[in-house]
Amino acid sequence: MKLGLVCISEILRDKHKDCRFRVMTRKQFNNLDRAEALTELSKRILINTQVMQRTLLHCKHSGISHYRISSNIFPLVTDATLGMSYDDLPDFQEICENLKSAGDYALNHGISLSSHPDQFNVLASHNPDTVERTIRELNHQAYVLDLMGCPQDYSVPMCLHLGLNPKPDEDIEDYILRFYAAFDRCDIGVRNRIVLENEDKGYWDCKKLFDSFGGDFPLVFDNLHHACNNPQNLSTKECISAFSKTWGALTPVFHWSEGIDDTRKHTDYFSCVPQFVQDNPNIVFECEVKAKDHAILQVLDGAIK
Repeated sequence: MKLGLVCISEILRDKHKDCRFRVMTRKQFNNLDRAEALTELSKRILINTQVMQRTLLHCKHSGISHYRISSNIFPLVTDATLGMSYDDLPDFQEICENLKSAGDYALNHGISLSSHPDQFNVLASHNPDTVERTIRELNHQAYVLDLMGCPQDYSVPMCLHLGLNPKPDEDIEDYILRFYAAFDRCDIGVRNRIVLENEDKGYWDCKKLFDSFGGDFPLVFDNLHHACNNPQNLSTKECISAFSKTWGALTPVFHWSEGIDDTRKHTDYFSCVPQFVQDNPNIVFECEVKAKDHAILQVLDGAIK
């Protein structure tokens, strides 16, 4: 069974309160002298790379074979209003060394990697500023994977939500053309890694996503999103089979979670190991429950079945 930890180890945070990703707001940055702000931001990013290193080590010792890299390692660096570059960070050389060390460790210990840019990234947006911010953010996240030494292919996928429903009077082909126009402007590291996920509401259910993009991108199946948004009443088995084929010879990376009282809100722990997980031992299932690795180890240790 291939289970993936999403961003943060709750076990490490329980044991070591300092094992957490540091953030920094634009207000905090602007309240400091610029040189001081860049030094503080750089320090926090350096700590974040160290937290990721510790988390990967924990995955290895816990038998967790996949890790989704946090999007919060580099706070503020893609904020165009701050006008900064990577070279402005005093610790950037050490940051790069830590990232490469983390990537090498994952590769050498059989831990596959992925990322999941936040939902505010919308390539098909009608707003040019949103598209610009999205391209800048996706390029950054791909650059982080490059610094880690990750291959520029779907073996290290960047999972993206389409994040925008077509307008009621919009031709779906216009939507798709707008998406591809922005996608083509992204760096090669983005274009070679982007995979698409079915949504928990709105237009992009499993069937529509497969019909529109299944021939061009690997698709990520999210079981809870499917449970919330399945107008065609397709079975989970049908969707997993169809989505798996879009990955070709590569290992698919899907999402597994449970909803509270049949809602899209995630539970803390899994109540059981569903048949679709048991039947697909060669698929990586990123575990999207709040207890994170506490819940994963329950599954791996056989405490729930």
